[in-house]
Amino acid sequence: MGSGSSKKSTPTILRGYRSEPENKEIPFQENKRAKDAKDTVEMEETSDEDTVLVNIKKDDTKQDNSEQKMSLIGSEEDSKDFVKTVDGTGSGGWPVRCFAKLDFNINGYHGGCAGLLLISTSYGGKGEETNVEAMLLRSGFDCNHRQHKSVFRAHEGHFSAENYLVEDEQGTLIGDCNFGTNHLRLLTNDSCYGNLRNGMFTKGNDDGNPTVLPLNVNGNWNAEAGNGSGLTMVLCSGAEGSEAPAAVYMIKSGFKDNKFMSKLFAGEDKFQFSLEGENLAVTGPKGSRYGLFHNRNNLSEAAEESHVFVAQTQTIDGKVSTVLLEKVQGHAAMIILCSNSNGMEDSTVASMYFITLTDGKLTTAKELAGAHGKSYKNSDLWTFEIKKGRLEVIGPDGPCKYGLMSNIHTTKRELLLSVKQGSCIATGEDTKMIGKVKVTKAGVTGEVNKFLDIHIMWNHKVITEIPGTKLKKEDGIYKFKYDWSENETVIGHHMVRVFASRKHLKTGEDVYIELTGSPHQLIFQKPGVVYALNCGSQAYQAVNDIVYSSEFSQYASYDPEFCRGNQFKSLGACKTNADLPNAMLKTLDGFLYTTSRNGHGHGDEGQMVRYELTDIPNGSYIFRIHSNNPFENLVCNGKDVSAITREHVAKQKSALDIPQFVGFTVDIDVEVRDGIFQFHTRALDTTFRHSEKVGAFALLDKKKYKEKSISVAQKKEEIQEKQKLADTVAPLNNSVTRKALTIVGWSPNLLQNASAGLGDMKHWNTRGDFKIGTGGYNTERCIETSHSWCEKYQEVNLTDHFSAEYLDTAPDIQVVEWYTQGGCGGGFYSMTVKLLTESGETVSEFSTGQIGSVYNAKWLEASHVFTNYGPGVRLVGFSSKGKDDKFWAGHFGIKMSGAEVRVKRETKPAADDEYCDLDIKDTDTVKKSLLDKLVMQVLSDNQELLKDFVEEESIPVDKAFEKQTEIVHDSAAPKVSKKRIQRKKREIRVFVSSTFRDFSNEREEIIKKAFREINRLCSDRGVFFTYVDLRWGITSEQTDDGKTIAICLQEIDRCRPYFICLMGDRFGWSQKSDKKDEVLDMTYNYAIENHPGLTWIEKYRYDTSVTTLEVFHGALNNPSETNNKCLFYMRDPVKKEDYAEDQYKRMISESDWHHERQEWLKSEVLKHKEIKVTRFKTASEVAELIKKDLKRCVDEDFPVGTELTKLEQQREAHNAFAEKRCRVYIGREDYFRTVDEKRSKKINQPFVLLGESGSGKSAFVANWAKRVEDGEPDTFMFVHFIGSSADSASYIKLLRRLLEEMKTHYGFDMVIPSSDSHLINEVSKWLRMAGSRSKVVLVFDALNQLDDGSGQDGPEHDLLWVPAELPPSVFLLLSTLPGRAMNACKDHGWPSMKVEPLDDSQKALIITDYLEGIYGKTLNQDQKDMIVSAKQTSNALYLKSLLDEVRMYGSFRTLTDKIREYLTANSPDDLFAKILERLEQDFEQGSNSRPDLVRDATTALWCSNRGMSEAELTEFLDVKSAVWSPFYLSLYENLVNRDGILNFFHDHLRQAVEKKYLSTKEEKKKFYLKLADFFEMRELSARKVEELPFLLMRAGELDRLKATVSDLDVFFKMSDNEDGIFELVKAWKTIGDFSLSEEAYMQKLAAVTKQEIQQNSDHYCKLYSQLGNFFQTLGLMEAAKNIYLTLIKQLEMNYGISHGCIVYSAHNHSWVYRCQCYTVIKSLQELGAVYYKMGEYEKAVDIYTDAINRQTRLESPTQKLQLCEGLLGMASVYIEQEKMAKAKYLMTRALELSTDILGRKHHFVAAIFTKLGQLSYKQGRIDEALAFFMQDLKVTRSEVGTNHPRMATVLNEIALVYDDRNDVIAGKLYEAALAIVLETYGRHYLGTAIIRYNLGAFYFGTNYFAKARYQFEEAYKVLQSFLGDDHPDTLAAKQAKDSVST
Repeated sequence: MGSGSSKKSTPTILRGYRSEPENKEIPFQENKRAKDAKDTVEMEETSDEDTVLVNIKKDDTKQDNSEQKMSLIGSEEDSKDFVKTVDGTGSGGWPVRCFAKLDFNINGYHGGCAGLLLISTSYGGKGEETNVEAMLLRSGFDCNHRQHKSVFRAHEGHFSAENYLVEDEQGTLIGDCNFGTNHLRLLTNDSCYGNLRNGMFTKGNDDGNPTVLPLNVNGNWNAEAGNGSGLTMVLCSGAEGSEAPAAVYMIKSGFKDNKFMSKLFAGEDKFQFSLEGENLAVTGPKGSRYGLFHNRNNLSEAAEESHVFVAQTQTIDGKVSTVLLEKVQGHAAMIILCSNSNGMEDSTVASMYFITLTDGKLTTAKELAGAHGKSYKNSDLWTFEIKKGRLEVIGPDGPCKYGLMSNIHTTKRELLLSVKQGSCIATGEDTKMIGKVKVTKAGVTGEVNKFLDIHIMWNHKVITEIPGTKLKKEDGIYKFKYDWSENETVIGHHMVRVFASRKHLKTGEDVYIELTGSPHQLIFQKPGVVYALNCGSQAYQAVNDIVYSSEFSQYASYDPEFCRGNQFKSLGACKTNADLPNAMLKTLDGFLYTTSRNGHGHGDEGQMVRYELTDIPNGSYIFRIHSNNPFENLVCNGKDVSAITREHVAKQKSALDIPQFVGFTVDIDVEVRDGIFQFHTRALDTTFRHSEKVGAFALLDKKKYKEKSISVAQKKEEIQEKQKLADTVAPLNNSVTRKALTIVGWSPNLLQNASAGLGDMKHWNTRGDFKIGTGGYNTERCIETSHSWCEKYQEVNLTDHFSAEYLDTAPDIQVVEWYTQGGCGGGFYSMTVKLLTESGETVSEFSTGQIGSVYNAKWLEASHVFTNYGPGVRLVGFSSKGKDDKFWAGHFGIKMSGAEVRVKRETKPAADDEYCDLDIKDTDTVKKSLLDKLVMQVLSDNQELLKDFVEEESIPVDKAFEKQTEIVHDSAAPKVSKKRIQRKKREIRVFVSSTFRDFSNEREEIIKKAFREINRLCSDRGVFFTYVDLRWGITSEQTDDGKTIAICLQEIDRCRPYFICLMGDRFGWSQKSDKKDEVLDMTYNYAIENHPGLTWIEKYRYDTSVTTLEVFHGALNNPSETNNKCLFYMRDPVKKEDYAEDQYKRMISESDWHHERQEWLKSEVLKHKEIKVTRFKTASEVAELIKKDLKRCVDEDFPVGTELTKLEQQREAHNAFAEKRCRVYIGREDYFRTVDEKRSKKINQPFVLLGESGSGKSAFVANWAKRVEDGEPDTFMFVHFIGSSADSASYIKLLRRLLEEMKTHYGFDMVIPSSDSHLINEVSKWLRMAGSRSKVVLVFDALNQLDDGSGQDGPEHDLLWVPAELPPSVFLLLSTLPGRAMNACKDHGWPSMKVEPLDDSQKALIITDYLEGIYGKTLNQDQKDMIVSAKQTSNALYLKSLLDEVRMYGSFRTLTDKIREYLTANSPDDLFAKILERLEQDFEQGSNSRPDLVRDATTALWCSNRGMSEAELTEFLDVKSAVWSPFYLSLYENLVNRDGILNFFHDHLRQAVEKKYLSTKEEKKKFYLKLADFFEMRELSARKVEELPFLLMRAGELDRLKATVSDLDVFFKMSDNEDGIFELVKAWKTIGDFSLSEEAYMQKLAAVTKQEIQQNSDHYCKLYSQLGNFFQTLGLMEAAKNIYLTLIKQLEMNYGISHGCIVYSAHNHSWVYRCQCYTVIKSLQELGAVYYKMGEYEKAVDIYTDAINRQTRLESPTQKLQLCEGLLGMASVYIEQEKMAKAKYLMTRALELSTDILGRKHHFVAAIFTKLGQLSYKQGRIDEALAFFMQDLKVTRSEVGTNHPRMATVLNEIALVYDDRNDVIAGKLYEAALAIVLETYGRHYLGTAIIRYNLGAFYFGTNYFAKARYQFEEAYKVLQSFLGDDHPDTLAAKQAKDSVST
């Protein structure tokens, strides 16, 4: 019975909950014991009436000192035998293996279990023909997990021990032993399974004579015990003076003839073993004691009390000291078995210790062997000590079990007390709960002996709980019943587990105890399925819902007489075909093919697969058989159906089918007549080369069975899902392959089919029995030899490759082959190579001689270089041979692979050789034509190759797609045309109109409740929300300047279309014609005189309130344009009794006249049905209404999902900057013509605009760019105004934005580099790619404003980052002021044009068009002349800024003097200084002002990163709308609004602000910090993280900066986009070492409580994911690993129940509970990638395997594509491990799945073709590699054209193949590839360096040594720069460079 604990009342099996915050533990069983096969639960019941009664398990109640027994049906009392052992036997004739079943269950549950398994085998007629093995066994917790380690082996004769362990479905342990007679005995620390009392004591003789031990070394001495050998563990200790030597020996005893072998296992070798007659004898020191533990019941008769002391005990807490031996005295030797558990499934540890005692003291405590699950780091976890004369042990946390074996003499009475495992190890109770359960298709019934709650688990979750109060008590037994619901009895394979819960005595936590009969697997079979079986594996539910039962319990045989001991009654051998079910080709049910039964076993029966089904109703059936290959011989009910299966398989076959890794399904019509269905298949090839494999089969009733169908809607959804994946799947990166250094300067391999890569021995002359195996030296295949010499010979005719003249110079000839040991170790090898004349005479010879016997699993090299052998050589005869050293039938001899014959190429320089690079100055059209011709030639040359591979079905082919072979020269990629989208500014400005006095309560409610919520909503959507302050009323004090109406109506214009009006009984500020209000009348005059657009208010001068003007301007003048955004709220008439008297007076109409006018206004509003009007009563009601309406507005205008990306925000910012400069532009048309002419000439250099500051360069480039954009919609336009904001001044950000825009526009599938240097190097490549798609125009305005953050003109002003050479279709326009940037332009020699100052006529025209044309303002002629004649107004910016001041000046009478005053400013900077002074006078003086308003507002803009929103400014300045609005309107023309973010319109104002307010570092820091303090106090938002880190960096506050970016919430916001990640990297780079980020974030995470994580799990999961990605970006792989581990754990907690599953092993009977949520699997793949990058390949394989296996059902395209990503990741690991065959079948599976999802023409699929080709090339299969590359060539050319860098990769790979063929086209291909990468990537690129290296190798091989040297040197420079001196690629380039130089 097993136990486990949890704080919750509901157990769960999910892995992620093992260590969840609530410490939920997993239910377990304690000492669960399986019954014999006849008692086990059947896996499938055929009717509802069929039930299985499972007897109560013999758990802890079996112990002799058990305190409680339960009289339940089926219970048994313990055996009364004093000695209880766990034994097994098995036998089989040669060469048939056999099973030996043990009465032991491998599920150890709480405390686990450790065992020592002793196995002995006799296999022949001679006494010494025996072998033995000892294994340490570790039981898992549950779910049939186990582990065994061989700790001792010995053999005599030919065969060594070769034993394995398996288990059945219930967890019963079974030995899988070799042929012969086998005896097994298991010694464990769990008293349920034996009590260790079989140990025998013998006291040593002190007279010097040998001591006879009770062991007859002849295994057949006792007829009752039977034949066989034996294995004995002997514990020895003695006394030699003060020392007490001790040891453990393993004794192998023979079958007969007095054969034995002794070997020291542990301790000191002071004991000698010999024979006394037939008995073993030992000689040792005086006082010796011996304890024997034998693996059979055939020891000699011994004395009555010849017992050794043994003990079995346990503890609920291993940290508490446990007594193992009560009284320690004298000397002794002990073996102690320790185990512990700390979770479920495989979470146990087992260890075996050797303990020695001397004079009552502990002298040795050493771990001899250990095994542990993944939840432990090691197994050596126990410490031993002597306390108060007792031997005690302390172990790990949690329950522990101990088993002690010693050589200490004891009595039977003492042994009866030495087993102390009667208490419950889980709960701490003295007695144990026992019970049983019966599971049927109807439900569950059960009974327990105590009052308990019952919990029933269905698959991965608990479906019901039965409280103890609902249990029925009968005769002291508590019974329960549960019937399955309709939702639970669904078709499928289900795991049922039943638990009882009980409180832990100490902790009070719930403990879950699994009942006998649980777990149980239920099958609800699909209608029409009569029988279905999964051969050699567990039960499985297929995608079509057929459930295939497990084979083991139905067909396993332990009868040694049946089929001479064969393992299975079904016949045949069980073989593993693949590691991963999901990697099987051509099927979504790989589980059915991963293991199979085949006729590749030993003996006649082993070569046949046979199944027989009885009691089958007569009728017509479909026999469905699943196999890895077509059948040579398949007979069903006596009828040979082999031809039918081969025909069906032939139809299913397709490209890249890999034998063993492919799954075929064949349906055969069969008839059953006598109630029996039988089929068999037999391997007819006597050499075993062909194996008939049966993976699974089913018998389907023709009338009742129907296949699972897919609806039309489901098909449509699948198509849509595939399309979405095709559009969004990330690209695969393929690196170019470098030619191997060892073959540079050498010919290609002249041997054909060197490693039998063709699948046969073609091209070889052979003698002997060869076999083609898998996994050679860097090859997929190898050649295996047999028991006699297997020799192969191939002759190479050198004249087929070289001239006779060259051969007579005796060039070096290199020969090599790799070899390794045979399949079972050992073997002999020899290689002989002869250089022959044309007539066959030997000129020179080399031989390795016979090498062996070889016992080395690594591949070994045999090689030789022939030199100075003289003339006459024309042939090379290559011969090698191998055989085994055992003379076994089969292929166990030496393996050979990678044979090579290469000849040194000629070294005479070519005639036209010269030290130079490629000439790539041809025109673009010529290059495309030449490249197309080259591609066409390659395709044409390989038509036959492609045809051969298609016919052989070696590659997948789309017939329609083959038309691409017909190359059309005009093959430019299709034009890209994208409609430019005009986006709405992401800003909501709400104007609120109301009378003032009567709505104070409403204003408070609206601000606090409605606007606050709307502001938060807008912030989440990336929208800036601003409202005109409701507290701003119209009072006489605030309107003395007469601007009230103008400001109000201008604010309404700025807020359109959002307008809110609160209407009550009051009419508001107004005047009558007969009773004027002077102030109000003045405001009318000011508005009409200064704002031409407001002349309409003249007719409303009288009898109208200001509120009425607002209503008409906001809504009633154009009611049809309100767009449901003008919202009116009319308050119900007030009642006097509802308000206090003062309040009531403020709310009623001012007079009857006012009441009449207000009612008229309301009626005007109500006339218009398109205007939304809502009535309300209270302030809280109207606040709620406004919140609801504004939320609707936000949802309509800015719905979820429309948030701007960082790229879009930047684009909008620059568009806004340009738009403002396009409002008024009067410039010279000749400027436009000059730039257009330069562009039309396709100059390959940037064109530069020069000019003084303010001369109008920015306005010109903005207007020129707009002209181009309007006239050429297909042209890609990129405009960047440097200095328009703080982040725009970084050239790195400029380039990053450029690449992001191109990637978005063109859909490029490349990753933008994170490294600055790589980013710069990539720009040229991207521009060339873009230029091949469409025309490209780039504008970089104001280079002089570049700033790296230092405030100095840094190296960025040298413009080395600007592409110096441009493609013909790319035009780059630059502008700059005089300075370092301008000097750099001149130094580069770039063409330029100067923007001249304005002349008088232009000035006059601007004055007229700007003032009169736009604003309706006029100047007299004197004023115009004064402005025109001023020299400084020739500066365009100066003139515009002056006119803005003039038009806003209020007094025409004094305007001339004001103009004269402004003209005293001699420069734009001086002018803006005066403007700042004017602003200070206007808004910092008087009652309605704010001190330092101008300084604080403008310095805030100056210091900010992106600028500031209006709401941020008003909050920062703490200013009311009455002050802010007129100030903002006055400054408006000098600001630019970028989606609600305000910043300076031009740099001169920025400079004026800096000069006036921020002239020192101290002042700058002060205002940086002031603004930083402001943002720090704000709620976390995107704006806060944009500004705060930037401000702290600029202020130099590194400690605060670290604290800010270390904040997890800040990190969460920043890391959500690429720009934020870039800023984070920049911040940590500023702070110091990147490792500081790891420390900071880990500390922050450690401080987060588990409760908080659990409550906000989705948030923290995303945070972990972002941290993992960030750490990967920084190269902090250890940190990334830890983060992903935490993330996966948390994700499993989140989705464990909703996305839980059971993952069954296809290779044994274990299972695990896992979460298969998409994000969990994705995170596992990321973790696997991290391990891969760390070089921890085995861990990477484990993680990828876990991720892949979790995908238990592949149904959706998303699931399949995710599997592709996992398979490709794992394949990358295998390639690094040089496991090429495994990598190939994983990539092939990925290709198969991705082709189905994405189509053949997708870049993802094409990239897999190239990966497969690269793998084939590495393995020497160059034709196959070329075929793969050709497929990618077609796809790539079709999708992106011939100029794409992907084409360069493909051409390089094809060139490698041509190079190996010694074909000169290789050079053209290399050159074409190099030209493409030079044009796109430039010189400083890794891919460029590798292709240069390959081209250099080609030149070197064709005697162009000078050209080769140039390429090698260029390659070396780049490789050294990027990879360092020690990288293999760098070393290869250096060696090549040095070689060609000499």
